[in-house]
Amino acid sequence: MPPDSPPLDPAPVLVLGASSLVGPFLVERLTDAGRTGICTGRRSDSGEIRLPPAFTWRRLDVTDPADWAVEPGTAVLSLLPLWLLPALLPRLSCAGQIVALGSTSVLAKSDSADPAERDLARRLGEAESEIVTFCGSAGLRWTILRPTLIHDGRRDANVTAIARVIRRFGFFPVGAPASGLRQPIHADDVAAAMLAALDNDRASGKSINLPGSETLTYREMVRRVFVALDRPVRIVPLPVSLLAAGIGLVRRVTGVEYSPALFARMNQDLSFDDSEAVRCLGYAARPFRPSFPPLRSVPMD
Repeated sequence: MPPDSPPLDPAPVLVLGASSLVGPFLVERLTDAGRTGICTGRRSDSGEIRLPPAFTWRRLDVTDPADWAVEPGTAVLSLLPLWLLPALLPRLSCAGQIVALGSTSVLAKSDSADPAERDLARRLGEAESEIVTFCGSAGLRWTILRPTLIHDGRRDANVTAIARVIRRFGFFPVGAPASGLRQPIHADDVAAAMLAALDNDRASGKSINLPGSETLTYREMVRRVFVALDRPVRIVPLPVSLLAAGIGLVRRVTGVEYSPALFARMNQDLSFDDSEAVRCLGYAARPFRPSFPPLRSVPMD
């Protein structure tokens, strides 16, 4: 439960990027909480999301928003890549609140060996600064939530991508010894945190890290994926340099444009404190117990 009681007549909600990984879970939670509003995405229809009657769909191209604007007082929940949000901020100046989804990559990848990952951290950091500055000038309440490794068992580029490799080959290679710490978080727990940030003065004006409830080694995280798939655990430790040379095969199997730094990062600790999330949001993420639909239902793009 959020630490603050919601208003009796809550403001309408605008969900930006509703077709993203967290989107379906967020819309369901908003509906259960009695919220109404608009969901947006790049498509002209809602795609995989089945919108409840309380929500309507609106196509929004963030690179060309035209004369698009929001109703005064609207609570904006942004699931867009954070660096896309600043361009929309002038059109959100009459909103009542903005809750935006960022990433702990702003901290974890700032000193990566991969220039592309350092650039990602830079873009995230710059976006956070622009959001804080704009909202301060406009008198807007804001909250930025930074989840760790998000998974949903269907579309994520993290845990589900590991499952794809296991299903195809029956084993999973790791950069030895794969001892780096991870805190995987389910997309529904991210959605719960976003809902908890609405109308919540304790979360206003803060960037809050959202780690999963368990801190595991990368190897243990992979082991639990094997268990969830009911497959024999066959984890193959290999030199990081050898695995990095084969990154092209990983990309073809998973459909994800991974960086060669992926394997070195298997031995990097990426863990964060959840005390502020607990204090401000009443945050309580679930343990890491992944589950996956049948193979035919898993999108491969």
